[in-house]
Amino acid sequence: MSDIYEAYAPAVFPAPQEQPGLMEDSQEGGGLKNPPVKETVDRWKREVLDKIQYLRENLEQANQEKEALSQEVDQLQSELTASQVRIQELEAELSGTLDTFNTLLDEVSQALES
Repeated sequence: MSDIYEAYAPAVFPAPQEQPGLMEDSQEGGGLKNPPVKETVDRWKREVLDKIQYLRENLEQANQEKEALSQEVDQLQSELTASQVRIQELEAELSGTLDTFNTLLDEVSQALES
């Protein structure tokens, strides 16, 4: 079984970038080399700050859109109220016109009966 593994196994395995690598010029004669912690922290800090800035901009844009939609809703609400008032006025006019029409029909019916 070990012969098969040795025949088909890769010579080297790829290592992720964030894994510590071997130090060649180590004073102790070898060992693991860690990526510079300060650089990693700075990179993470930049990424976090970029993400915060991105989210802040999205929040500001969402608030602006919300405000615009709120103003549009207020405008539509006022137009609806004005339309309802106009409907009531037209219903009153129609009622008066129908009363006049019914009165005229009654007068015409009475005139025809006489």
